[in-house]
Formats: sequence, structure tokens, C-alpha cells
Amino acid sequence: MNNQSLHNAADRLRSGLDVSRLLSDLGPSVTSSTSSFRSMIQQIPSQSLDEQSIGSLIGFFTRNSSSSDGQDETATNLTPNDANNSNGKKNKNLDWHHDIVARVFAEDYNSLNWTLIAQCLDTHEFYVSDLTSLSTLLKLYRAGSNQPNLPPSAIFSNWRNSMGQLSLIAALISAPPDLYTFQLNEAEAQDSLIGNPNAVPNKAWSCVNLISHLLLLSDHPNAQIATTIRNLFRSALMALPEQIVLALVKIQQSSSQIPGPKLTSEMMGQLLNVFFKPGRSTFSAHVIRRLWDISPKIVISGCVESWRSVSASPPTSEEWMSTVMHIVGVIRLLSRERETEAGIQILSGGDVDYFLSIAFVAGDKDVIKFDSFLTEKIKSDGMHFAFPLVSFIGKNYMNAIPRAEGHAAVSIENIAIALKALGSCSKELLNAPTPSGGQPLSASIKGLTEACVAKHPALAHASTSSDEIEEMANSYFQKIYTSEQSIGEVIEMLKRFKSSENLREQDIFACMIHNLFDEYRFFHKYPDKELRITGILFGTLIQHQLVSSITLGIALRYVLEALRKQPVHGGSGKMFRFGMYALEQFKSRLHEWPQYCSHIIQIPHLKQSHAQLVGEIEQSMMKAKAEAETNHTNGDTPPTSTNPSASPLSLSSNSKMSPTNMAMPAPADPSSQSLGGAASDSSQPPKTAPVFGNNLGKAVSGEGVEKEHTSPPDNILDRVQFIINNISMSNLDQKVNELKDIMPPQYFGWLGNYLVVKRISTQPNFHVLYLAFLDKLGDYGKGLVEAILQSVYLNVGKLLRSPKITILTSERSLLKNLGSWLGAITLARNKPILHRMLDCKELLYQGYETGRLIAVTPFVAKILEGAKNSAVFRPPNPWIMGLLSVFRSLYDVEDLKMNIKFEIEVLCKNLNVKLDEIEKRDDLSQRVGPNKEKNPDFNTKATSAPAPAPAPQAAVDSKEQGNFQEQTVIPNLASYVQINPSVALFQSNPTLKRIVPVAVDRAIREIIQPVVERSVTIACITSKELVVKDFAMEGDETKMRKAAQLMVSNLAGSLALVTCKEPLRGSVATNLRNLLNAAISSAGIKLGADGEQMIEQVVQVCSTDNLELGCMLIEKAATEKALRDIDEALSVPLNTRRKHREQTGQPFYDMSIFANGRYPNALPEPLRPKPGGLQPQQLMVYEAFVRVPRQPVVAGSNVEGSAASSTDSMKTFNVQTQKLSMSVSSLLAAAGASSGEVTYSMLPEQHEVRNIVAEIKKVAIATSDDVCLSFAQQIFKQQYELSLAEPLRLESLIAILEALAEGCSSLSKDVTTWVTYAPMNSEEERKLHRTVLLLLVRSKLVIISELDAFIARSIEGGRNGVWVEFALHFARTAVHERITSPSEIPSIIDAFTKMASKQTNYKKSVNKLLDELRGTKNETVADSAKAAQPPPAPASPAVVDGSEGLGVSDVAAKAAEALALAARNDPPQTRQSVTHLLDYWIRVYNESPGNEKAYAQYLQLLQQHGVGKSEENSERFFRVSTELVIEAVLKSATPPESGTGASVLHYNVVDAYAKLVALLFKYMNSGGGMEKVAAQRINLLNKVLGITVRCLMSASESAKTSGQKFDQRPWFRLLLNLIQDLNLPDPQLDSISLQILGVFGSALHVVQPCVLPSFSFAWLELVSHRMFLPNLLLAKGQKGFGLAHQLLIDLFTFLHPYLQKGELDSSIRELYKGVLRVLLVLLHDFPEFLAEYHTSFVSLIPNNCIQLRNIFLSAFPRSMTLHDPFTPGLKIDQLPEIQQAPRILSNIAGVLGPLRVDLDNYLKNPSYMNVEFLNKLPSRLLNRSGDINPIITNALIVHLGQSALENLSNGATPNMHTPEMDIITKLMSFDDRNRYAVINCIANQLRFPNSHTHYWSCVLLFLFAEFSNDAVKEQITRVLLERLIVHRPHPWGLLITFIELIKNPRYNFWSYPFTRCAAEIERVFESVSRSCMSNADAARDSNKVQG
Repeated sequence: MNNQSLHNAADRLRSGLDVSRLLSDLGPSVTSSTSSFRSMIQQIPSQSLDEQSIGSLIGFFTRNSSSSDGQDETATNLTPNDANNSNGKKNKNLDWHHDIVARVFAEDYNSLNWTLIAQCLDTHEFYVSDLTSLSTLLKLYRAGSNQPNLPPSAIFSNWRNSMGQLSLIAALISAPPDLYTFQLNEAEAQDSLIGNPNAVPNKAWSCVNLISHLLLLSDHPNAQIATTIRNLFRSALMALPEQIVLALVKIQQSSSQIPGPKLTSEMMGQLLNVFFKPGRSTFSAHVIRRLWDISPKIVISGCVESWRSVSASPPTSEEWMSTVMHIVGVIRLLSRERETEAGIQILSGGDVDYFLSIAFVAGDKDVIKFDSFLTEKIKSDGMHFAFPLVSFIGKNYMNAIPRAEGHAAVSIENIAIALKALGSCSKELLNAPTPSGGQPLSASIKGLTEACVAKHPALAHASTSSDEIEEMANSYFQKIYTSEQSIGEVIEMLKRFKSSENLREQDIFACMIHNLFDEYRFFHKYPDKELRITGILFGTLIQHQLVSSITLGIALRYVLEALRKQPVHGGSGKMFRFGMYALEQFKSRLHEWPQYCSHIIQIPHLKQSHAQLVGEIEQSMMKAKAEAETNHTNGDTPPTSTNPSASPLSLSSNSKMSPTNMAMPAPADPSSQSLGGAASDSSQPPKTAPVFGNNLGKAVSGEGVEKEHTSPPDNILDRVQFIINNISMSNLDQKVNELKDIMPPQYFGWLGNYLVVKRISTQPNFHVLYLAFLDKLGDYGKGLVEAILQSVYLNVGKLLRSPKITILTSERSLLKNLGSWLGAITLARNKPILHRMLDCKELLYQGYETGRLIAVTPFVAKILEGAKNSAVFRPPNPWIMGLLSVFRSLYDVEDLKMNIKFEIEVLCKNLNVKLDEIEKRDDLSQRVGPNKEKNPDFNTKATSAPAPAPAPQAAVDSKEQGNFQEQTVIPNLASYVQINPSVALFQSNPTLKRIVPVAVDRAIREIIQPVVERSVTIACITSKELVVKDFAMEGDETKMRKAAQLMVSNLAGSLALVTCKEPLRGSVATNLRNLLNAAISSAGIKLGADGEQMIEQVVQVCSTDNLELGCMLIEKAATEKALRDIDEALSVPLNTRRKHREQTGQPFYDMSIFANGRYPNALPEPLRPKPGGLQPQQLMVYEAFVRVPRQPVVAGSNVEGSAASSTDSMKTFNVQTQKLSMSVSSLLAAAGASSGEVTYSMLPEQHEVRNIVAEIKKVAIATSDDVCLSFAQQIFKQQYELSLAEPLRLESLIAILEALAEGCSSLSKDVTTWVTYAPMNSEEERKLHRTVLLLLVRSKLVIISELDAFIARSIEGGRNGVWVEFALHFARTAVHERITSPSEIPSIIDAFTKMASKQTNYKKSVNKLLDELRGTKNETVADSAKAAQPPPAPASPAVVDGSEGLGVSDVAAKAAEALALAARNDPPQTRQSVTHLLDYWIRVYNESPGNEKAYAQYLQLLQQHGVGKSEENSERFFRVSTELVIEAVLKSATPPESGTGASVLHYNVVDAYAKLVALLFKYMNSGGGMEKVAAQRINLLNKVLGITVRCLMSASESAKTSGQKFDQRPWFRLLLNLIQDLNLPDPQLDSISLQILGVFGSALHVVQPCVLPSFSFAWLELVSHRMFLPNLLLAKGQKGFGLAHQLLIDLFTFLHPYLQKGELDSSIRELYKGVLRVLLVLLHDFPEFLAEYHTSFVSLIPNNCIQLRNIFLSAFPRSMTLHDPFTPGLKIDQLPEIQQAPRILSNIAGVLGPLRVDLDNYLKNPSYMNVEFLNKLPSRLLNRSGDINPIITNALIVHLGQSALENLSNGATPNMHTPEMDIITKLMSFDDRNRYAVINCIANQLRFPNSHTHYWSCVLLFLFAEFSNDAVKEQITRVLLERLIVHRPHPWGLLITFIELIKNPRYNFWSYPFTRCAAEIERVFESVSRSCMSNADAARDSNKVQG
């Protein structure tokens, strides 16, 4: 384009032509380059190219960028009729160069308001035709604005061009996510995951603003717009109805006026129908949960409307029932997950018919407690509910069916409950007339009951009480004994009752049987006639099979016990006769129980006196045996129909069946949850596919077992755990009483679960102890026993359902222990294990079918062991014998593993039953035979590696990409695989992430089999040979098995790990590369030129990230297979040892080893087998194979893995503790007589004891808190079992606790609780406890404040002499040995102070201790100031290094001594070696700046020299390096160029060293997780800074000693470099940034100006540096305030004596100026910091530093706007801020100390010590010099203000005559000097608007007005005036108070003579008056003065 054309264009623009029209005329060539486009723009007048013009240009390019054939359907519908008509002929859309335009916008117009530009898109020509147009629009806008998206405020504002706006919105909705994604808030983002998120990937329909604006546009008069919006919503409703309904509800909730009400109402109706009708939406459960959170009313109305739509249908219809079931499902879902009264709210949302329809079905499904529900409803609503309930039952009772038979509107059971509830109504309600006929309600209920009973006879018992049942049963017995009925008649009646469908008759039958059995204990007292009738009745019941299963066993046991009684006169003889009467009745059935017969014939007196009977029984036994052998020969099964044990029944036949499937299931996959109706009962699995878990009882199914338990408060929880940990047989009664005192029964659920999970399941040896404990609890503990039983069933079910129960020995061990406990708490106590809770027989059968016998057999066997001491269940109990017969059948199964058979043999031995005598059954032949291949129950060769599955299709079709997670063969692998989110390929194509788990899965399966086979084979052969040799003379097979398992698991795992690493890496890379290429090709994804690089990046990153996971899985598989194989390999030697021990009891010798020529002759003597087995030292070789479990670097967690890891960690802890004990024993033995002098601190750094503690620390860091706490308890208890004669043992245990604290942050809290329960019964125990406490306090293992309070309470005011003596010794030792300071034990000191004022036996000792403690306190202002502070940020001991507890003058000297001592211990040539290393580093630093490779090589060199590996070497390197670099800098000094001033230093060496430290810090990584690495870095920084500050103090001390000038500059440069380098923004260090600042702060606190005055200027510069103090104060949650406060206190503590003198030398004056600048910056940037700590700051500022104090008092929160104090008519008391209390962080309570107790007592009860306290108070505020202590006085004033305001807030009447004012008045009695100080302290509270300012302003004015002493008035005026006449700032409260004083005539200020005592004073007052008041007021007041 030529210049003339441009000039013509410019002329047209000046004449008013639009810019976009101009571009249309000029054509695309104007955008051919940036220069041509800029040339065109330069011709445009500058004022015309504004935001409006840019918006017009963007709109033009948007309209002219649509593709010729790419217009989508939505755009076509929206296209205006005249769109592009005028420009279509001139423009060719494809020729515009938008990149050029974008570049010009970005470079030239990025300073414009682009939000306004976005709003300017609203022009009449704006239109987005398709995605190409949208892309152009977004490209141009993003380029100019540098914003990722258009602002929502512009998109969803009200446009004039509604059509153009809608075209933009439609295009944004259809845009792919890489082009545009809608911005969502947190709630919207969470909701976007519901439904099918991939339906609209850019999250459009999750944006509430979008939907709201579309609804607003739907009312547009343009029909085309309304139609388009409806089309958009129609497609959205099809794709994401979940998002739409949630958004609509949010809009309704947030807006009173709903946009588009017509369309909103229409869509809501459709959507509620979708989600509240059964089977309509897959995601109903998610939506309903979220809807309830947003608006419960919507859920309630949805349920009601859903019911109304079917209310006209009969209740028997399928539609009615499915709808009601759906609503019940909603109630269950919300009630279960929200734990609210959601069910009540939903039920109460409709009318009574709705209420009852839903409630009856919900009651059947156990969703509500139907009985209590009806009772409460009748009680609350009366007739309004009772009569509709009667009517409802009357309508529906005809169609009622039992619950077990299916679904119905009402069930027979619920009718019974309802009739019972109606019958229990009050008399007033029953007699009240019904609304219909006027007859009383009782008549209606009676008629209804009769009708229901006539239809359903089973309901007859509904109106029958238990008393009536009992009475009926007793009447029948009465008829027997009075001969009104014969026994035969009664038997026939009982048969009829037992099989009756009438529940009442069934109850009578059960009651009669129960009463008869219950009377057994009184049979010996019966008369002969009644005894005979009873015996005949008892035996007849057995004969006619009226008792069965457990009841039959009890009956047979009673008869057998009676027969064993001696046939003599008296009670014993009566019992024998009863047994004979009963036995005669069922003799014909004795052949059914051969074992029972054998017990009978063994009774001696029965053989003698009734030989004929015994002969008949023996003949019956022989006959039964012959029949059994005949049946077995003919192939027939023995008759079992008569054997009651074959099908054990429950005690009553009316037990309820389990409810049908729930209406709202909760599957594991949340995406598949629905609200469909109840599914039909699942059929039994086919015989060819056995399934474990069906019909095994509630324990295995988990139904109704799991409950949530409320945990007790922490104080109760800690005490209960302590009781359980310390319980023993010797202290049972004591511990039971303690538990009863503290444990409410409401927490029994928690305690039962705790005992089962933490104790019973893991400590089988303590089962007897725990059972005895429960027995001691008596009736109080019945609830606990039930809770324990429920928890046992719950955990048994979890373990049996676990897929790893067959491969993890830890899980099987837990299950076995639970079985032992279950048998002991049930069978051993004559309590049954109910069939419906756990079917043991079916459990054995299903375990046989599914390969779980390896777990099930020990479990059931341990249960049955509990029967050996039972009076009911021991053999020949039929139930027990039935289970033993199953075991007998299993024992004979071919190839069954020996350990399973061994369990059966042990069980038989414990029950005193011979295996061969147990009846063998043939039931196994009717079960599905197991597949013995790879079956853990059988001895067949199998591999643990999973068989390779057929590889899935390589091509990843876009429709099948979601299935990759399910294609992994390894369960749950996808949740553990790591995928780096920063990988470029996954950012652009997130669906490809699903390929990674598949690739990892394939790779593992490819190599796992050969790796595992090879590793396990080698490990098993090696382990077997060594174990057989080593244990040749060891008879304990348990030791041998354990040792073999430890060794083989370690060897196999390590071999597998070494073998698999590289092959696995290559396999993952190959599989991942192939799958990615196939997926990209199949999906048509175009990656561009760098596609191969992107794929390779994915391959390298993912294969590296997941290598550890794959290795861990392969190692785990190898370990588990090795454990199984070693058991098989050693089965023969183990069985040989077991049988030898059982049969002979003699020492064992394996003679077979001598057949091998190598053994034992070729072995050295220490390795040869010796009689007696392995010694403990030799056994430790095998125990050393215990390894710390490797931690997988995956995000997920594995419960089973965690359990195993916890077990392994505990084993490691125990092994290491044993090793430590042996090492300590060896050390003390070597010390001989000096063993009592050996301490832990004497041990060298690399001593074995220290190494063991270090290993424990490593394990603790990688172990869970629960395991650490459990082990810590063991160690804590061991401390109190030691003797003080060997301090090393005690200190070693303390060291272990310190190591455990590194891995468990909460340990100190628990230890503090434990010490309160320590024994103190004897003097030795008290001495030991005191020593332990001191060691724990020194190690920071107890919370000193809580310990202080506990000891103070225990003293009991001096009444507990034991504790008084203990506290005296403890406090004296702790303070004198500098373990703690007096300020840390204020409660103890306060208690002793009170005792000192009383006449007690300990008064002399207490006073002596108090004098000693006062002597240790430094009464300087600095120490008082420190008492007012919260403790500084914690510092490592390496930093503090002795500064705690020393005077500031001693710290530098002590540091110099320590440094000199360390230097003397350095090896020779240390300085030369370090110098060489530093020279090499400086060359690297100078020659290769920024070369990371060179840096890494140097760091490796340092490691080779021991830096980082050894604490000692690292400390020596940093110490010597610091000295060398500082010396080098000082030597480089050159004279200044001007010839005057300080010398010039060269800092290259210091800079290089600081860089080295920073690199070491950033690259510190010794392995472990992020937290561990962070801890390592902080420890390194602590070490470096600790060494640096010690060297700094040493250098300062040396300079002072030698009289030389100390140069602080190199030290300043070194610390400054470190602060800058380590506080720069760095993602790696962001998580520990506050800890880094804390370490620097602690170091600066150590070298504070009081310690090193010569370092003061550098110190102030470092503290105030921009990388330190601002970062500290900006820390989240104000976590850095405390440390910053401490540092400023250090500064003012140093300045205080100089400022108090008032004469400053030049250096202090310069330092003071610097302090003022820092404070002014803080006042501007961080005023809250100064305001919240003002009390402690102003306490350190002398009274003469008025402006400095005003800076602190003028600070106010930035969120507050101060009202102008000069505003006329300003009402101070009506300001809202005046009611708010200020935030005060200064430690007021700590400063007041003992004074606070007396003060609070006086304030609460003014009569308390009234005269004495007030008279003594002034003297208690004085220091030794007789002056007011400003620190205590300031704290006192603040406390008085808080107390007064608290009383006012509690409703007290505003009154100046209060205890607080009495104290203030008393303080005014000071002399002038001290009164002036008190008034200054009051004036310190006159700050920004708050309640304290207002109160103290009123107090000052009150004192001025009410005191008659003019001196007080004059001093108040002086204090206020002094603070106003200095330069600004002036506190707001000060101005308000002074203005009120001089302006209010009530105070008559100008009348006092001190206002005009001198001309100068009078002029000052007039000047201040003019400044504080208006001129008129000032003149008027001045005239008053003159007049």
C-alpha cells in the first residue's frame, strides 16, 4: 500500500469514518506485516484509537475470520439476515494475518484497559459465526491483555446486541477445552465432577453465571434468540442433566427474582422427574446428596411430587412400590451420610398419607426405628396422627405379607408394631372420639385389631404381653403336676405349638422350654413325685425331638451331669434319679450319639448298679457301628436326617430373615451409584463356580455389624489407654475401680473396638488377663462385653473378606487370635455363637471350596478350643461334634497341607477327643471340589506370579480409553501409579494418562515370573541348608520356622530387587511407547514436529517415576512366595521336632547332618551345632534379617500393607532395643566398679549405642504415629524398672524416646500424660521418678507448662507432704542445673509462695528454695522484658549452644571456650585439608559460574571427605571454613582511596563460601520423603548457622581480649549472603520457608546486641533486611510475629539503658536513627504487628522517649478507618469500633505471675483481703530501687481494663466505683514520681478506637474530675500534653481524651492554676487548644480564662 492511500485513509478517519470500515476498504494487505499495520495506525488521530476502537477492530477481525465451510449448526441458527452482506464481496477471509495484529496489540496497546475493551465488543455488527471466529477473538484479546480468558463480567453483562452476545456464548459452549475453559469457583468445580464430565469438557454447564444469563435472555422478545437458547438447554439436558439441576437450584437459592421463570419452571419439572423417579439417572445418588446440601426443600418437594404422581395407583402396583422404595432409598442415603434428621424432614414434607406410606416401607427396610418413630409421632400429634394411622392400616392390612416374602405397602411385622403403639396410647387419647363416627379411638383400635388377627393369625401375639406368655406357660406346668394333663398330652401340645404359625403359641413353647431348663439348678430340692414327672418330661422332650441344636446339647449335658452324681440319699441322689428317669425316655435314640454313649458307660457307679442298662447302651453302640460300616461298603451315605447337628437351628423358629437388598446400594465405584429399587434376591452361585461369603452370617457379610463409635475426650482417652497398658493380675481391682471412675458407658463402643484392634487381636498371651478384667467389671461391664463381641465379629468379617488372607501371615495371625478370643468369650462361658451371626460349619465348607482353609481352619479350631472348659459345649455336645466331623473329613483330603492337619490334631488334643473316634461324614462329596493348582491349601507346585493375561488391544479407541484402568490385572494398580502432571503430552491430551497403568501392569507381569522363580529358588535352597545346619540341635520348631522365614524373606526380596530393576525399566518404557503410539494413531491425535520428543519424555518420566512401585510389587511377591515355599521345604524337619517334643520330651538331635562329610567337621568351633540349640547371641544373626519395610513412592495407601509395615516396624524396634540393652550391658561390665559413673554423653559419636539409637530414629520417621506411641509406652515403662546405680541405661532409654519423638510429633503430649501416673509409693520410686522427670524435661519430651501445673496441684497447698518434698527437690535441681528456668515453673513457685505465708512444717525449706530461685533471676529490664514475651521460635541446640540460662555477658566467652576446645580436638592437617577443598571450590565457582554439573562433582568430592556423612566431619569442615574465609577477607583489606575512613575489603571468598553453603542446603537429600528431606535441610542450616555465630562470638571475644578493633563487615557479608540466597522464591523451599526464617531468627537472637554490642549495626541491618523481616511478618497465620517480636525486644533491651540516660553518643545516636526508620516502615506496612505487641514494646521505652512511644501507640489495623477526632459533635461511645476489644499478643499473664492470683481473687470478691491486698499492692509494683516496675504496671493496667470490660459485657451496670477503680485510686496514692509512671501506663492504652481506649479515656477523665488533689490533675495534664507537643504521629485516643478534657465544661479545665502558672506554659496551652479545637471555641475558652 502506498503512502497516498494511507493519507487518504487518515483523512477519512478524521472525517468520522469507522476504523473497521476503513480496514474493510483497505483489505487484508494492511496486515501483511507489523510495519504496514503500524503505518496505517500512525495515520489515525491518537485520540480516536481508544478502547472503543480496539474493540471495534477485534469485532471486525472476528467477523472476517470464519471458515468458508466450517460454520456449525448453532452459528447457522444465529446468523442474522444481514450479517456480512456488505463486506462479503470485498474481503477474502483467509488473507487476514491475525498473528500480525496480535503482535501489534501485545507490543503497543497492552497498557489499555482491556476489561473495557471486552465490554466494547457490544456493537451492532459484532457476531461470532463459528469456532474459527472465536479463536481469532480470543487470540487477539489474549495477546493484548495478557489475560487467559475474557472477563466474565463482560461476557455476561447486559448487551445491546443480544444476538451477538448469544453467538459468543454459543461458541464458547461448543469450544474445546484447549481453546476455552470456563472459570469456576470451588463449589462449581466440585459439582462439575458429577455426571459425565467428558460430555462437555470445557465445563460450560457447570458455570452458574452462564446458565443464569441464558435464562435471562430466554425472555427476549426476539423469537430466534429464545428458540436458540431452548435448543442449547435441550442438548445440555441430554448430556448433563446433573449440572443443570444443580445450577438451577443454586440460582433459585441466591436470587429472589429468578431469571427466565417460565423456562426455569419447565426445566425444573423435567429434571426433578428425572432424579426422583426410580431408575432414571445413573448419578442420582451424587445429585441428591448435593441437592440436599444446597436446598433440602428441593429434595423434600421432589420426593413428595414423586409420590403424588403414583398416589392414585393401588399400593400393590409395581409403579407405586418402586417409587416408594426410591424415596426410602433417598432417606437412607441422606440419613446415613449426613448424620442428620434428614429422614424426619423428608417424611414430614407431605400429608399424612404420604407420611405413612413411606414410613411403613422405611420401617421394613430398617431405615427408621419404626416403633419409637410411631410412639413419638402419636405422642406429639395425638388424634391427628392416631386416627389416620388406624385408617391407613384398615385400607392396607388385607394385602399385608411377612417381610421375608417381598415388598408390600405394609408388612405383618409393622402392623404388629403399629397395633402395639396404638395400644400404648394414653387413656385420654383412647377415650377421645374419632373425627369420623364419634366413637372412641379405643373402639376403632379394637375393631382393627380383630380384623387384622382374623386375616393374619400370627398377629394374635401383638396384643399379648410377655407377662401373659409367662403366665400361660406356668399354667401348663401346673396342669402337669396336678395331673390335669398327662405328659403325652403336653408333648402333643408342644409339638403343635412348635410348628404353629401363630407367634403367640411359638412364644409359649419357647417360654416353657426355657423355664424347664432354668429350673435344672433346683431339681435336687424337688419332692420325689414332682422330680419323677420332671425327669420323664425332660427325657420325652429329647425323645420326640422337641429340642435341637444348642438346646439339645444343653439337655444332654444336664442328663449326663445328673447321671454322674452319686446315687445316695439327699440332693446328689435326687439328681441321679432325675437322670435315670430322663435317660429311660430317650434310650432308643442313644445310637445317634456314639460319643455320648461312651461317656455314659464310663460312669463307675452306673456300671455297678445298672449293668443291664449299660449293656443295652453298649449293644446300641455296636449296632450303630455295624450299620455304618454296611452303609459305607454299599456306597450309601449314613443317615443324617435324625442327626440334629447336621442342620443346627436357632433357639426359636420365628427368627427374622435378613431384609432384602437395600433400595439404594452404595457400590465401590461411585460413578455407578443409582437410586434404583430393590433388587431381587440373588440366586446361589452355580456348583462349578464356588463363591466365598454367601450365607455365612452377618459377621462375614458385614450386615448390621459395623457401627460408628463416639470417641471419649482426650483426657479420658489418655487415662484409659494408660490403664490398659499397665494392667496386670496383681492390680486388677485397682485398675477396674479406676476405669469405673472415669469411663462413662456411652464410650463402651469405642473402648471395645480399641481393645479388639489394638490388644486382643495382637496379644493372645494376654487374653486370660483381659477376660479376668471383664469379669471384675461385673454388671458395669456388660455393655463393654457386648461391644467387644460386636467388634470381634466386625473385624473377623473384614479379615475373612480380605483378598490377601491366604497370602499374608500377619492377617491370618490376627484372625487366629480373634478366633481364640471369640471361643473364650462365648463357648467357654456357655454362650452360643449364633448361626445367623457366624455359621462355622458352612465357613469350613466354603473355605474348602475356595482355597481359604489355610485361614479358616486355624480360626474355627481356635474358636472350638474355648469349649474345652465349657459345661455345655464340650464334647459330646452335638454342635461341637458336628464341627469335629467336618474337620475329620477335611483331615483325610488328599494333598492337604501339613499345617492345616496340624491345627486339627491340636484341636482334638485340646478337646480330649481322639481323631480316629470322630464320626466321619461324607458331606464334602456334595460340595464343589477345589482346584488344587495354585491353591494355598494343598501341596502342589505353583508359582506366585500371575499368569500373563491376554494383552489388551493396542489401539486405544477414543470410546474405549476409559477402560484402561479396568484392564490392569494387578488389583488397584491405577491408584498407585504416579503420573507427572507437568508432562506436555498429558496436558494437551489428558485421556492418554490411562495408558500408563496398563503399561506398568504389562511390564510387571512380563518379568515377575522369572524374577520371582529365580530369586525364591536361590533364597530357599540357601536358607534351608543354613537353617538345618544351625538348628540341628534345636528342638523348638517355632524358633526354627521363624528364623527360616526371616532369612528367606530378606534374601528373596533383595535378590528380586537387584534382578528386576533394569529389566523392569526397559519393559515399562517399551510397553508405554507401543501403547502411546497405537493410541495416538487410533485417535487421530496430531502432535506436530516434536511429537516423538513428547512421547519419549512421557516414556522416560513415567518409567522412572513408577520404577520404585514395580520393584516394590515384585519384591513383595517374591517375599510372600518365599515364605510359602520355605514352609514346604522345612515341613519334614519341623514335624520331626514337633513329634519328638510331644512324644519324648527329651532334647532333640538331628543326626542326619552327620551323614554329610562337610558338617560339622569342616566348621570352626563357634559355628558348630551344640546341645541345647542356638544361644541368644547366635539367634540374633537371624533376627538381624528383619528389614525396615521399603516405602513405596505412591500416592495411595494400602491398609493391609500398612498393617504389615506396622508389625515389621514394631519387630524392628524390639530387636534394636534388645541389641541396645546387650551393648549397654557389655559396656557396663567392662567398666566394672565405675559403671555408675558412665553416662550417655561420654559415649563417642560412632559408638554402637548411639548407632542403634540412630537406627531407631530412622525407623520412627518412616513409621506411623500409633506404632511409635505404642513402642514409646514400652520404653517409658522400662524406665521405672531400672536402678539409679546405672545411669547409662536410663539415659539410653531417654535417647530412644528422643529418637521416637522425631517420627511422632505428638509424643511429648502423651509422655506428659504418662508421667502423671508414674509410681511414687516408696522413696526409691520417688527418686527414680524425679530423675526420669529431669531427664525428660532436659530432652524437651514433656510439656513443661502442663507438668508445672500438675505438680502444683499435687502439692495440695502443702497438705501432701510427699509431693511437697518431691517438688522441692525437683525445682531446686531443675533450676540449679539449668534444665529449666524459674519463669517456666510459675505454678510451683506460686504454690510455694502461698505456703511460705502459712505456718507449715515445710516453711523453712520453702523459703530457702524461694530465696535460691530469686537469686537465679536477673532483675534487669532485659529479663523482665523477656518474661513478657511468648517464647521465641524454636531453635536447634546447634544454634543456641548454651546461650540459654547464661548471662548475656557470659555467652560470647563460653562460645570462645567451646570453639577453642573443638579446635584442640581436630586431627592434624585439618586446616590444610579444608584450605585445599576451599581453594578448589573457589576455582570452580569463578571458572564455571552456574555450571550445575561442576557443582555436583564438587559436592561429591565433599562427600568423599566425610562432609554430610559424619556429624563430626561436617562440623569440623564448616567451622574451619568459616574461620578461613573470614581471615582471608580481613587479610585482603586495602587502604581507602581517599586516605581516610575504613579500609576496603574484598568479599570474593565469602561470597563463594556462602554460595557453597546454599548449594549444600538446596541439594541436601539423604533419601526419604519430602518431610524427611526438609528436616535434613533444616538440620544442616542449624548446624551451619550455629557454627557461624559461635565463630562470630569467638572472634568478638578475642578482639575484646586483645584490645583490637572488631570488624563486623565480613560477618555481615556472610550472613547477608545466606539470608538472600536461602530466602529467594524457590518451589523446593517454599514449604519450609518459615522454618528457614526461624533458624536465621534464632541465630540473630543468640548474637543480639546485648551479647555482641560491636555487631549491633550489622545486626540491625540483617534483621530489617527486605528478605528477612518482611517475609517473617508476611508468614501465613502470623506465625512469624513471635520471632519478630523477640528480635525487637532484643533490640530495645540493648537500647534501654542508653535511652534512659538521655545523652546519646554518636554511635548510639546513629543506631537510634536506624531504629526509628525501621519502626516507621513497620508502622506503614505492618501496623497490626506493632499494635498487637504494644504492651511489651512500650514497657521497654523510657518515659523520656515520647515520640518513640507514640509510634507504637499510633499503630492501628489497616482494615480500620479512623474517624477525625476534630469532627464537631463526634459521639465516641456510638462508634461501632468502640465495642470491639483490641487483639493483644503480649504475655500479660506471664508478667503478672503470682500477683495475678491475688488480683483475680480481689476482682471477683472485693471483700477478699480488702485492706491487706490494697495496702500491699503498691509495694508489689516497686523494684529494688523503689521505682515503679513499668513492665508489671503496664500488664496490670491491661488486665484491669480487660476485667472491667468483661464485667460490663456480662450485664454489670456502668459504674466507676468498682474493684478495678479502687485499685486505680489506690495507685494514685504513690508519690509524684511513681504516680507519674502509673498515669503514663494508663495513657499507653489511649490508642485507636476500641473498647480499651474508651474505657481508659473515661478513667482518666474520671480521675481528673473526681480527685480533689490538684497534683493528680496536673500530672494527668502533663502526661497528655507531653505526648501532644512532640512531632507526629499522635495516638487517636490521646487526641480524643485531651479534646474532651479542655472542651467539656464539666472538667472546668481552664480554671486550674497550673494552666497559667507561667507565661510559657500558658502559651503552650493556647497553642494546643487552637490545634485541638475550632477558632471560635478556642477564643471563647480563652476569654473564659481571661475573665
